[in-house]
Amino acid sequence: MAIPNQRKVSRAIYSIFTKKYGLHIQPDASRYLEELLRDDENINDAVERIVKMYQKRNEGISKVIVDKTTVQDVVEAMQAAAVAATNITPFSTQDELLKEDLSQMTLDDEPDNIDVSQYLHVVDAFSMPAMQYDYHRKGFVKSREKRSLLASADAKGDVYRDRFNLIRQRVLRNENFLPPSLQIIDNDSYLKITPIKSLIGHDNEQFLLLGMLTQIEEGKLFLEDNDAYVELDLSRCKSTIGLFTDNCFILVEGVYGDDHIFHVDELGLPPPESRAKTTSVFGHIDFLGLPPLNIEETVLLKEEQSNINISFVIISDLWLDQPKVFRAFRKLLEGYSESIVPLAFILMGNFVSQPLLFSGAESAKYKESFNLLADMIAEFPKLASHSYFIFVPGANDPWAGNTLPRPPIPDFFTSRLRQKVKRAIFTSNPSRIQYCTQEIVIFREDLLNRLRRNVLIQGDSTQDDRDLTKPLIRTIVDQAHLCPLPLAIRPIYCAYDHALRLYPMPDMLILADRCDNYSTTYEGCHCINPGSFPNSDFNWTTYYPAIRDSERW
Repeated sequence: MAIPNQRKVSRAIYSIFTKKYGLHIQPDASRYLEELLRDDENINDAVERIVKMYQKRNEGISKVIVDKTTVQDVVEAMQAAAVAATNITPFSTQDELLKEDLSQMTLDDEPDNIDVSQYLHVVDAFSMPAMQYDYHRKGFVKSREKRSLLASADAKGDVYRDRFNLIRQRVLRNENFLPPSLQIIDNDSYLKITPIKSLIGHDNEQFLLLGMLTQIEEGKLFLEDNDAYVELDLSRCKSTIGLFTDNCFILVEGVYGDDHIFHVDELGLPPPESRAKTTSVFGHIDFLGLPPLNIEETVLLKEEQSNINISFVIISDLWLDQPKVFRAFRKLLEGYSESIVPLAFILMGNFVSQPLLFSGAESAKYKESFNLLADMIAEFPKLASHSYFIFVPGANDPWAGNTLPRPPIPDFFTSRLRQKVKRAIFTSNPSRIQYCTQEIVIFREDLLNRLRRNVLIQGDSTQDDRDLTKPLIRTIVDQAHLCPLPLAIRPIYCAYDHALRLYPMPDMLILADRCDNYSTTYEGCHCINPGSFPNSDFNWTTYYPAIRDSERW
């Protein structure tokens, strides 16, 4: 019976792949499917679903030749999803088992059982693809250069060039900078950015410039773009809200004087761009390097919005070397284990109250702290089995030094925790979470004080920490970068500068800082600082993705 059934499979493959969908399946791929489906009762349905999944995974790619490797990837993804759907978790909408035959392992129709925990992915900074904006192609291209911590001499210049190109294309797409029509162009009806090199010969005329604020000469401020620079006179300047530091990108409006100095009347940050607008233009670009979704995004969004009990618990400065912190965290775990289980605990460093020294005794203490944490979490089986525990290192944690991005805590210290906690993830600083349709950026850095110490131009704000929350958020989001400081002040691995970008704008931004807790929404991005757990009477923040809002506890 096997031979006739195999022929039946072969005919179904040819009929559906080639005649119906115009795909040419290679012989080894066809033999693989014949072997896989020869005992299947619903051959045509199974082949149809495989083809649809293949098309979904290769959407937008003109590929008519189907090889064995691609078919295997499609089948394995369908099988993995079917297995995952049978695992009952607190985050499933229903507990309905799928049938074992491949024809029921469909991901292209709306499923009856969706476990949203399967759609949470953590992306560390060192695995993100480097996407560069090509000004001539008007789009993003993936860099083919091999990434290295010790980058080439040209990489430093490329960092600022890439940042400038990204911000410029965003600004030029802003409605205030777009000409109203090709037929009637009134220069007063829209804002026009002039390249700095075009100022020559236009003395005493008014211009709007975009560039990087810098100090080429001691005591003088300059604006620089890709081709030239000009000295700035800020004596009559009015600035908007923001923290204007060396190497940040700004818009300036003023007059180019016959002294070859640009006399600034107004200065401000470049306008932001909402995530919705960015994805409408670059929605086909994979900025995170994740595999394609095996479910329709509209279905996933519906599940995301309907799961009102899904939450993320966010804690910063979980000092494991302090007994009072341990006791407070145990009490927190007890409370959640007896109520609704959070989808994830986002735990950020520092995980010790003092910087870790390079010694055997200190390392042993650090490892033992994580061992004790593992034992404590294991006391709450519901949390240890179902919740994600995502660990993001701080400045006191081993062993990355003072350069960003900071790699994950080494496996040597965390082996017991990864063994006892099913969904423990140790990631970089910064890092990202993709949950259903939302992107969450996590960054542990005492950023506010660093920016305040390095301000070159005082923005329109007071010196009170609470009032500085707004300029801090605006500066970070408008610069589309987590750390808009000079490399000499805050070193960055130049080859991984793309991992600190905020483009597209995330749905949620966690800026964990020692300053007071806050939460605010700016241009559709919900921004929070959970504050320091030990220094705020053990307060933390809970984020509810269904309503895109947070609550302080």
